[in-house]
Amino acid sequence: RKGSPRPQCPQHGHNSIKLCRVRKGSQNVLRIFYTCKKRGCQFFHWADSKFSNCRCGKKAILRVSKTERSGGRWFLCCASGDRSSRDSGSNGCGYFEWAKDDQLEHILSHLTPLL
Repeated sequence: RKGSPRPQCPQHGHNSIKLCRVRKGSQNVLRIFYTCKKRGCQFFHWADSKFSNCRCGKKAILRVSKTERSGGRWFLCCASGDRSSRDSGSNGCGYFEWAKDDQLEHILSHLTPLL
């Protein structure tokens, strides 16, 4: 398998890994990360290392298209322009790019549109 190896919890292995999104308001809001499913385990690893930075200098966030033409397709955009991260409805820097296979290969098996 090319690219970086799939992360695994040092205590519980790769089968215990799940993908989550930062939900609390912080500089990392909406970024995705791996954590262990086992209660009390402290494993943590950012899952967006292959994602670009937007023009604001923040890590771009992963979203899924919900339009009729491109529904289900993953894309990267500016976190500052995401309406779920800010009340202002700001467009942020306007950064947008369709996610490439090499950016998704290590997380694809964990992705769901509800993430």
